[in-house]
Amino acid sequence: MKKKIVHVTEALGGGVLHCVVLLANLQARAGDDIVIVHSIRPDTPSPDRLDALLDARIKRRVISMHTGLGVHDFAALARLMVQLMIEQADIVHLHSSKAGALGRIAARLLCISDRVVYSPHGFAFLRRDISLSKARALISIERWLHKLGGVLVGCSRSEARYATMLFSTRRVTVVENAIDLRDFGTSATDRDNTTPIICTSARVTYQKAPWRFSALAASLSNRRKVHFLWLGGGDPQAVEAWIDHQHVELSGWIDADSLRRRLNACDVFVLPSLWEGMPIALIEAQAAGLPAVASRIVGNRDVIIHGVTGFLANNDDELSAYTRRLLDDPSLRARMGAAAREHALARFNSEHFLDEFSKVYDALAKTTAYRRRRRARPGRTTAHAEGYDR
Repeated sequence: MKKKIVHVTEALGGGVLHCVVLLANLQARAGDDIVIVHSIRPDTPSPDRLDALLDARIKRRVISMHTGLGVHDFAALARLMVQLMIEQADIVHLHSSKAGALGRIAARLLCISDRVVYSPHGFAFLRRDISLSKARALISIERWLHKLGGVLVGCSRSEARYATMLFSTRRVTVVENAIDLRDFGTSATDRDNTTPIICTSARVTYQKAPWRFSALAASLSNRRKVHFLWLGGGDPQAVEAWIDHQHVELSGWIDADSLRRRLNACDVFVLPSLWEGMPIALIEAQAAGLPAVASRIVGNRDVIIHGVTGFLANNDDELSAYTRRLLDDPSLRARMGAAAREHALARFNSEHFLDEFSKVYDALAKTTAYRRRRRARPGRTTAHAEGYDR
């Protein structure tokens, strides 16, 4: 049955951009009426690029939503409420923390909380660049917002587990991130580099711990012939502070096709990030047949099967040791790369992604219909709908 779905996010960039674009395009192709409400940030693509990424049937609406807290949030809340009243959506899908907060408050005020789905894409309280007191405050805010209603959908099993531990076991589920595997061809490229290439793929930010990648490059480059490649760009000040240009090649921003071609030429993928939701870059690397070494954190540990598709490191010493182990053993690289690709193809495909979100939406609709029947027929006993219990 055709639905009108409104996706709302202030963070239309990075992994959130990937997930929103993938899901919205799949839904539009399936016949749903799709609207994306978003704000403009430095990492948001230009309107022309957004139009190229999105199915032509998808409509976009721009509302200013700042990341930080402030009086501007009242204006953003009012504008969002007006937009939601105009759209009259069957499902309102909120993406990332700020849109999740504004959207759930707006939905409660408009009495449409039973239509809301919230995808955090990485809880803000997991950030390592904030104080413990701020993290606790963010947990309290998320706990209060969850009480307003809606279904919380973790992008990884670990994220959903955090939600059930900290907020509630009710109205929490998981739909793992995915990629369009058609972009990765039918088989992984054979790699026979004279000089092994170790890469990562990300914007140069504090979250991705680029100084760890640089330190790893400096350490290993002094011992053996190896090339380190950072696929992506970043703020010039961050690049200058954290990228060791003597040992690391920085590609700068590249489009998705170029990224996949360059991944296919690499041998090992390293992701030493400090926090994640469920990193798209890591899923893409695994789909390209790359064994990975990553920090043992939420998101990374949901993608990598330790010792099978790659390694999870508890500290910098382990990060270096596991990377050296893969460099020293080409047969191990090949086995883990093949296992990583097979695992990614089976688990992170877009068809499964669409199907799982369709189940979430359908369950929400059943619960809504059940409540409406109960309100319309007071005193009557009806079997409970197979949806989400609020």
